[in-house]
Parts: sequence; C-alpha cells; structure tokens
Amino acid sequence: MPDFSDSLSFLILGSDRQVGRSLIQYLDSRQIPYQACSSEQLASPDEVGKIVAAAQSCSYVVNVLFEEPSEGTDVDLPFWLGLANSIAEACAQCHKPLFQLSSGLVFAGKSSRAYVETDLPDAHSALGRTYIDIEQEVVERWSKTVLLRASWLFSEQDGNYLTQLVGAAVRLETLKVSGHLRGCPTYAMTAAKVLVAMAEQVDCGAEPELWGVYHYADSDACTMHTFAKTVITVVKSMTEVKVESLEEGNSPGMIDAVNELENYELGCKRILSTFGIKQRPWRRSIHDVLKEKFSSHG
Repeated sequence: MPDFSDSLSFLILGSDRQVGRSLIQYLDSRQIPYQACSSEQLASPDEVGKIVAAAQSCSYVVNVLFEEPSEGTDVDLPFWLGLANSIAEACAQCHKPLFQLSSGLVFAGKSSRAYVETDLPDAHSALGRTYIDIEQEVVERWSKTVLLRASWLFSEQDGNYLTQLVGAAVRLETLKVSGHLRGCPTYAMTAAKVLVAMAEQVDCGAEPELWGVYHYADSDACTMHTFAKTVITVVKSMTEVKVESLEEGNSPGMIDAVNELENYELGCKRILSTFGIKQRPWRRSIHDVLKEKFSSHG
C-alpha cells in the first residue's frame, strides 16, 4: 500500500536544479506521481500557464527554479521575476497550491543572530532584492503559497560549493576560504523532503494556517571555512588530493570575498512548531554525498 494519499501529486518546475533532481529521486522512491519540467522547458513566461493548466492530474506545484546561482553564473533577474509572476498567476487560475523555494539572501547578512521569518528582508545585492520582489509579488498573486527559504544548497550535482571544493582540492595544494561568511549548509535532498512533507500536511486538510514564509536549513550554522574543512577531511578519506593547506582568507574565485562578518544563519523554529519538521545535521550528509559522487564517476 502507498504511504501517501490518493490526492497527492506534483508538478515540479525546475527538475534540473539540485532540489528538483532530489525531488524526482525522492518521489520515485515513494512512488508518488509527478510531472517534471526543466528550466529549458520554462524558457518563456507565456508557456508557464499552459504547462500548469495542462498538468490536470497534479494537485500541487513545486517551483524550485530559483535556487541560489553558483558563483560566476549570470542570471537574468528581470526574467526570473516575470517567470515567478506567471507561475503564481497560473497556479491561482488553476487553484493549485504553490510551494516555492526562496533564499536567505533576502537578508543583508548583518544580524548577529539567526534570521527569523518575522525579520524584515533588507538585502542590498541585486540578487537579494530580486528574491524579495519575487516573494512579495508571488504572495500578492496567490494566497495559497508556501515560500521556503534555504541557502548554501549542496548535492552530488556539479556547480555547487561542495563540488567546487572537491575539484579545487584535487587540483590545488593550498586553498583559501572565507572565515567571515557564516550560514547554513543544506543538503538538497533534505530540502526536497521538507517540501514534500509540508505538502503532505496541507493535503491532510490542515490549511489555511499553513500558508506563508518558512525557513529550513540543516544544522549547524558555520563559516565557509568550517564547512570546507569538513568537506576536505572527508574527501581525503576517499581519494587522492593535492591540497595540503586550508587557509582562512578570501577566495574570490570560489565565493564572494568577505572582509566583514556576514551572517546568513536561518532560524527554523516556525517550521518545527507548525509542521513538526526538525533540522538534520549537514555533516551526516557530506559522507553520503561524496561517496555517491565518487562512485558515480567510477
């Protein structure tokens, strides 16, 4: 017997993203029905309405298109905003609840404590301001929306900070990583499971109290340097590397050079009290992710 209700099914927008791929893997493992659209299939806002309307068998839309881009990746931010608006409007017209991935970059990073959902977004960067605009406009267009802020996503997929670290450790003898940038590394698979768990509770009829903004991040918060140190230790146990020294400093080629403390830690008490979702330690996932990465590359 399936361990989900007959009404539970998903339209995944952004199936080629880290969380999108994890969603497909997780839903397949539980035999939960879904339809998946990659970012290439959503290249035009005009097509979004047609895609959402055509997915008549899907009861929920999960939009994970707007993951934080990797360092050096060019993003058409006005296009992102237009696409987000079209998705929200299409969901409203089809009366499909929307679960959308957002980012802790809505904050400026100047807080001395973890950010909570009631904190006013105050980002200064163009990317952070775009996340703020997307959140505001999506909620205005469709009330039955859950926004899940996450950050520092990692997975087996190339292009995230973890895989960049692995590549650098194999090639370089010395790495310099910021000790001023603090946040919450989060396994993409865990984020995918959280999105599904939230949808399952909504599917049980626990709305309308559940709509709104939530934070999820794996525990524990750390600096980029601490995260890198943990990753390199695991990598050394699995393969030969050149890296001999991991220094604390600026590394413009891999992350933003930060001279003053920037803190993007996300407080996750609301998701615990509302959905009963507990944080999973990110360190538990590092070994599994790297083992999968090295095994898949022969």
